[in-house]
Amino acid sequence: MKIRDVMSTPVVALLSYASIRDVARHMEYNGVGCVVLSDARRLVGIVTDRDLAVRALAQGVDGDLPVSQVMTPDPVTVGQDDDLDVAFEVFRRHAFRRLPVLHEEAVVGMLTLDDLLLHVHQVTADLLRPVAREIGEP
Repeated sequence: MKIRDVMSTPVVALLSYASIRDVARHMEYNGVGCVVLSDARRLVGIVTDRDLAVRALAQGVDGDLPVSQVMTPDPVTVGQDDDLDVAFEVFRRHAFRRLPVLHEEAVVGMLTLDDLLLHVHQVTADLLRPVAREIGEP
């Protein structure tokens, strides 16, 4: 299975010079925990709700400063046509929960640990359904 089959869309994307406060407002309005940041041409960073709490709020950073002050630059990404095994391996190697998904250089989705857990749950349920039917029959 490919990453494009499991990823979440759409992605909230802002320019990297947006203020920290504006990014937080976009997260709240869109009900998301992260925003990808661009320079209008390419992905330059990602910021999560945890970044805002730990790198901005806890440090007393002015909310009117550009989010580039607290973003993670050059985030690890995966391709939409990569196999899910690639994503599992990336998540195993790194301590984060979200991966921007690219097609060429454009961000087309976000793959989260939650997306993968839901997928694994669905696959497990699909595998167990015939067994449950067999057990349930007299």
